[in-house]
Parts: sequence; C-alpha cells; structure tokens
Amino acid sequence: MIRHLHPTDSPRLLKFSQSAGRGETCTMLRALTGGPLGFPIVKYAGRALSLRAWQRCWVQIHRGEIQAILYAGPRSGAQSWEVSELYLKNSSPKLAADLLEQISIPAGAAGASRIFARVPANSALSDEAKKVGYSFLYREHILGTGSSNSLASNIPTANQSINLRYREASDDYRLFKLHNATTPTNIKQKSGQTIEDWLAGYEGLGGHTTELIFDMNNGEIGGMLQQKSIRSGHMFQIKYSNEATSELPELILAAVTRSKEDRVTTSVQEFRPMLSHFLLTIGFRQLAEYEVMVKPLAEPIPEVSPTLATIG
Repeated sequence: MIRHLHPTDSPRLLKFSQSAGRGETCTMLRALTGGPLGFPIVKYAGRALSLRAWQRCWVQIHRGEIQAILYAGPRSGAQSWEVSELYLKNSSPKLAADLLEQISIPAGAAGASRIFARVPANSALSDEAKKVGYSFLYREHILGTGSSNSLASNIPTANQSINLRYREASDDYRLFKLHNATTPTNIKQKSGQTIEDWLAGYEGLGGHTTELIFDMNNGEIGGMLQQKSIRSGHMFQIKYSNEATSELPELILAAVTRSKEDRVTTSVQEFRPMLSHFLLTIGFRQLAEYEVMVKPLAEPIPEVSPTLATIG
C-alpha cells in the first residue's frame, strides 16, 4: 500500500531507520554539499507532524512496516515536480518502482507536466526508474576543491574584472534565450520548450542564493553566476553563452573570489565540456557524477488511483 506519511508513523520510522540505506536521489543543493545522506529520522518525524510537509511525503507499507519513503513536490513551479529524496529498506532498488510510478498521480493532479529525479551515475535505481517511464536526460559532474586560496592565481584572465549586476525579474526572457542557445535540442524536448516550462523546472541553490548577470554589448545576457555560501563551504553554478566564452575565466574568478570558505563546489552538465576542462585545469577535481532523469506526464490525471490509500 502507498499512502501519505502519517503523524502516527513515528514507531514505523524508527524501525525503518535501522534498515534504510543512504538516499537514492537528491536535489542540486544536496549534490553540491556531499550527496545523499543516511535516513534523517528526526527530520521525517518532524515532517510527519507538519501538514504541509507530510502532504509531500509518501510511504510504501507492507505488513505494517515501511519499505520505502519518497519526498517530492514542485521544483520551481507547479508544472515541474522533482523527487527530492528517496529512501529504501536495505537499499533495494526494486522497492522504488511502485513509488516512482504512483507519484505521477498527485503530480499530474497538481498540474505537473513532468517529474525530475537526480540519481548517482550507474545506479541500479536508474534501471528501475526507466521501467516506469523515466528516461535519461543528461549526466552531471560535481567538481570541487578543498581550498579556494590558490584558485585565483591559477585562472588566466585579462587582468580586468567584468561588470556583474543582480538578476531582475525582467531578465527571465533573455535568460530563457540563453538556455535555448546552450542546451541540446533533445534535452529541451524532454524538459520543456516554453518559457513557462523553463521557469517551472529552474534549479536554484535554495534560499540566500545570489544570482549575478553579465550583460554583453549587444544587449543579450552573456552569462549568469549563481552562488551560495553555507557552513560547509561555497558553491556556485555558471551559465554562459558561446559568445561570452572569452569572459569565462572572469566569471569563474568572480565566483571563487567571492568565496569566504575553503571548500568550493560546482556542477557542470556533460554538454559543457569546455567549462569542465577549464575547472579541472585550474585545480578542481571530480567529486561525484549524477544522472538527471525525467518522466513526462502527458496530461493532468484527474482521479486518484485506488492503490493510493486515503488518509484517515
């Protein structure tokens, strides 16, 4: 049986925590801060008591015991959902298929057109997800360095900083054009091709993220720098146009010089090999690799499947 997490599930959560493995999926933010963790029982006990939280959390129950827990919901808009967390008893991938399939029902009912999931590369979960309609979107490399102190001196620049400004709401259309110009067609076809799709599926770094824009002389946006510092380190992402390739070193320099932390991490999609190569050249190293997957939902699903139990 698959149902929402209940406030009365605390004893089941405790027992599940003893056999649950590390998380099978994660968000961009979690990927940049070390990847999936072990089952956080305290967090889920709190979610069980929060109406807003347990409405995004589903459990698979067999003979009164939790077999799997999934946490999902809108990414940046209702049209795009994401499987943020997935925990399985004894890390058994075969337990994931039913949950991954059934999450389509509430997602579709809420108006979602697609569901994203990020899984470790070469994970057995990827095969199980494909059985229920998910498909490979792209690979993503997590790069990092233990110290940012020496990075700046390794970056060859024109000895002049570029002008960056804070992102504004009016930048959305030009950022969408940047996305279209730099993203392979097959990925756009699966992840959505309208500006509404792009905004709903947009991946940020969570609260307190700074987003800086580089404007080119022709009026177009040449690049965007996302960055965030937390206790465990500094993280950033860079998006840039082909026309702004010559400014790439300055964009990276701006990212690392704003870091006040020793540990610096970033993510690079496999279709941006130049960025990956440049970062490795100046001292970054690969820390992890993920597969981003997506499941299309052809149209909203109006009725709840009978396999989903109502909350009583």
